[in-house]
Amino acid sequence: MQTQLTVGSRWLCENRIVEIDGPISLHQVQVRDAGTGNLLPVAIETLQPIPSSQRNAEPSAVPQAQWDGALTLAKGFEPYVIGPLPLQVARKLAQQFDLSVRQIRRWMARYRKCQQTTALVPRHGGRPRGLRLLDPQVEQLIQHVISKHYARREAASQSEVCERVRLMCQRLHLSPPDPKTIVSRIRAEDSFHLALKRQGSKAARQRFEPRPGKLTSERALGLIQIDHTRVDVTLVADDDPSRVIDRPWLTLAIDVATRAVVGYYLSMDAPSAISVAMCVAHVMLPKAENDIQPGLWLMYGKPLRILVDNGKDLRSFAFQRGCEQHGIVLEWRPVAEPHYGAHIERLMGTFMRRVHTLPGTTFSNVKQRGDYPSERKACLTLADFRAWLIEQICHGYHVRHHRGLGMPPLLAWERSFQDESGRYVLPAAPIEHSTLRRDFYPFVQRRLQRTGVQFAQSRYWNPALAPLIRPKRMVKVHYHPENLACVWVRADDDILIEATVVAGVALGEAKRAKLDDSEQARLDAIKLLGYDRGDAVKTGAERRKRQHGRSQVTSSVGKQKRQRRVPASGLTHAQPPVPLSRASVHAEVVE
Repeated sequence: MQTQLTVGSRWLCENRIVEIDGPISLHQVQVRDAGTGNLLPVAIETLQPIPSSQRNAEPSAVPQAQWDGALTLAKGFEPYVIGPLPLQVARKLAQQFDLSVRQIRRWMARYRKCQQTTALVPRHGGRPRGLRLLDPQVEQLIQHVISKHYARREAASQSEVCERVRLMCQRLHLSPPDPKTIVSRIRAEDSFHLALKRQGSKAARQRFEPRPGKLTSERALGLIQIDHTRVDVTLVADDDPSRVIDRPWLTLAIDVATRAVVGYYLSMDAPSAISVAMCVAHVMLPKAENDIQPGLWLMYGKPLRILVDNGKDLRSFAFQRGCEQHGIVLEWRPVAEPHYGAHIERLMGTFMRRVHTLPGTTFSNVKQRGDYPSERKACLTLADFRAWLIEQICHGYHVRHHRGLGMPPLLAWERSFQDESGRYVLPAAPIEHSTLRRDFYPFVQRRLQRTGVQFAQSRYWNPALAPLIRPKRMVKVHYHPENLACVWVRADDDILIEATVVAGVALGEAKRAKLDDSEQARLDAIKLLGYDRGDAVKTGAERRKRQHGRSQVTSSVGKQKRQRRVPASGLTHAQPPVPLSRASVHAEVVE
């Protein structure tokens, strides 16, 4: 590598190799372009050593045989770094390495520049890396086409860029470059600014923005993340396995410190405030899944902080008040910064990859799905998928080794609640389950009747509701969307009264039977016939009444006309009296 600005030495200036012709001043030198031969004045600070394959090799990449030879030669040169190399030493080294004395002196000069063993490793020849020998006008033309047609959202393809460069070179009577050269220029331009113009700021930051930090929590339940996703599997109806319903929505909560899944909520409905509230309630309460198998899902407790995205359902007033009521700090991710939810996003990806092994999966995208018949293969109901998901969480994910923890999440959770003596310390959790239902469970307004409370085509009753019955009284009814066997009615003193189902759909009564198309068409035809005949009866009665009214009017008018006719001969009508007026009065004077 050149280190002295001497006449005849070669340097790199604005990606062009130039040769120093002579000094102009203390700050400028005159150089000659190696490609065009033009003389140019340049500033000294713009000159850079030529980066090339002449750089010293990495020590770890040098073969052992070459390294041993370079190390022996370096030990021989070491005593003579300062001062001339004696001729006898040079001959001895030349004989040892089968080189000439001139070659030994060249190696010595190279070693004196940096005094590193890698300087004595044989170098590979070839063109220096980054060297550009194209005509400067062609280089400018390539950059022009890239910036105008490639660095934009409506970007041209690389082949089109090459074609445009070729045609413009022909128009300007320039020698067109090879397409590989143009592609190499495009790849050299691959940077944040190019991605910003081609893909937008979000994609550019995702590729190039440094993110050295990470989100951590020192203790279990110190921070949990909640998010929704639509599951990549198609489900079928419970009563008809041949009827495909849709893809379910899954809400998951992960504890950042232990990576344990602390809660979930599964529903066919789109994410809402109910989904989040039910997930938080599932996080805080001991799991109902333990009733099936004791110790199946150990995670529960009140979190200190909850980190969620900026969805409308996660900013609901009821959800915020519920968290404030229990002393939970609610935090939102920065807008358009998905990496702040990396833990929950990776967890979602982990479970979706396992979902892709189920019959009826839709995979992640159309390309991955291919011609797989998801709807025809679908066979799982919502209850089936819920059971499968619980098994994957409790008997799969929780007991597998986690690279970020160095242990399974189950062990990390258990150790986080052990003191120094090894005894377990129970996590903080709400003792009164009713308060949690009041603060997080969804509710509706219903009228309290003498027969109980009507909700979701079912009737609920508790003897404790009897004193609360008033005419047209409205009460709040809290419910669990997945378990309608009971509801909770809020009384005047803010106490929740549990009312159990006594009649209706929740007891399996009056279930609506599913009709096939032919049966539905026959019933619709009967209904339509009934409507038509009923309308005909009503129209006929209205017509008959109108006709009767017209006949009555005609009879009355005829009677009046008969009374006004002239009477029989010999009889005359009395003249009607003429009203008096001033013109009809005459006065006479009598003497």
